[in-house]
Amino acid sequence: ILKAIWPAQVVAFTSQSSIGTIPVTVKQLTEELDTNENVASFVSALGANVGMPACTGMWPILLAIFSINALNLPFSTMQYVLLVFYSIVVSFGTAGVPGTATIAATAVLAAAGLPIEVIMVLAPISSLVDMVRTATNVTGAATAAVIVDHREDSNYI
Repeated sequence: ILKAIWPAQVVAFTSQSSIGTIPVTVKQLTEELDTNENVASFVSALGANVGMPACTGMWPILLAIFSINALNLPFSTMQYVLLVFYSIVVSFGTAGVPGTATIAATAVLAAAGLPIEVIMVLAPISSLVDMVRTATNVTGAATAAVIVDHREDSNYI
């Protein structure tokens, strides 16, 4: 899968936009991996808008854990569970355009009662990390499209 969707990963890496990568992802899925076009376009679009595990799933939690450890803040197990919950909730309202992970992280930190000043400390590397996060998201959506297509062909659904 990785070799077949390489062009989509390159576009995702350079544009930092999951939504902007949808046409290339669908093209690679249909032409290189023989994925049904309806499945490829639906799952790619859904993944670009909702399924962003790297941008809004991991990044806010990583920033929160960084700030908790850097500032030596007391944090209970329940607060960590709530942190994950906040990150999941915020991820559903996040668009697949550049810079939204920083906005999502700000919302998660504020909801968890953590200092949002940490965002400014890590802002210089956010753009670089966003390139990798976006490529990860596109890879995940493409992989999901292939899995759905194979399951549909096998009459599992």
